[in-house]
Amino acid sequence: MDQIKWAKTLKTIGLHTLFWLLITTYFAWGFGLNINPKKSFINASLYLPGFMIMAYSLDHLLIPKFLLKRKFISFTAGLIITVLLCGAYTSLAQISININSQLKGMTVLIGKNVLPFFHVGGIVISIKLLQYWYEQKQQTLEAEKQKSQAELKLLKAQLHPHFLFNTLNNLYSHTLEQSIHAPEIVLKLSSLLRFMVYESDVARIPLVKEIELLRNYIALEQLRYGDRLDISITISGQVKNFQIAPMLLLPFLENAFKHGTSKQIDQCWIRLDMILKESVMTFKLVNSIEHLNNKNTKHSGGLGLQNVMRRLELLYHGKYKFKTNLLNDVFIVDLEIELEELQEEFKDKLIKQHSL
Repeated sequence: MDQIKWAKTLKTIGLHTLFWLLITTYFAWGFGLNINPKKSFINASLYLPGFMIMAYSLDHLLIPKFLLKRKFISFTAGLIITVLLCGAYTSLAQISININSQLKGMTVLIGKNVLPFFHVGGIVISIKLLQYWYEQKQQTLEAEKQKSQAELKLLKAQLHPHFLFNTLNNLYSHTLEQSIHAPEIVLKLSSLLRFMVYESDVARIPLVKEIELLRNYIALEQLRYGDRLDISITISGQVKNFQIAPMLLLPFLENAFKHGTSKQIDQCWIRLDMILKESVMTFKLVNSIEHLNNKNTKHSGGLGLQNVMRRLELLYHGKYKFKTNLLNDVFIVDLEIELEELQEEFKDKLIKQHSL
């Protein structure tokens, strides 16, 4: 901790030293650096105490205490007092120069006594306001980031129970009937829970993991529907080379079952197509629904679908296209996302799992 503090202190000292060297060189150039470099630097150095009075008064008191808090009258009064102090310094400095034969020819009266101090003050104000703007911008970005992260956590917290309760209802119906499929449902449900608890609390997962989650969910629902459900899955492209936000696609599939097939008495069907072309994933899901005799009947997407639409905006803003289409007897989801390439850490895990 002490080393960090010392490093910060040394950095601050170095930056201030560099600033005053640049200021001295700048004014030395104004005093005729090309004619008499030594005299120009000495003359510029005579202004340094006054420059420091102006600079540090602005930096540590006038700007943070008054200007940034919009206390303009207090800031103006403080600036006038600072200018008077600088003027007093120039008068005393000139008296010392006049009685010192070694400083003959030097002067701190150039620029009508105090104009150089206004010049330095303007530089300091510009730097300080630029620094303040940058810090405020960073704070705003951090606040937006924290807000987005908090919102994403809330959306995922809403999503998981919603999915879990639907699956538990499925298991409950099978246990009531003493179905031989109940143990298989428990096994697949435990796999899904393991994923939600241990693997979904990350920003991205391999796309193949999300596909595996979809297949497990479909397997659970097929046990529920039996022969009454006709489902087809088509996946093409280099799915092993990309990653996606966890549990982003599952709500679309869950919506197809909950608001589509579950409301149908007779035969029902679902078609899922996923195509990877370079980094763009096209996801299309079509499911049968009860025939809409009333044109005003609305197909509700439910909480899960609303949440995933919000997650898309937060996670893939400007990188996705999404639309739904409701016909008399089908509901269509079209999603297109530009995915990131799979990170190396995920590649290593997949290789190890495949070798086992």
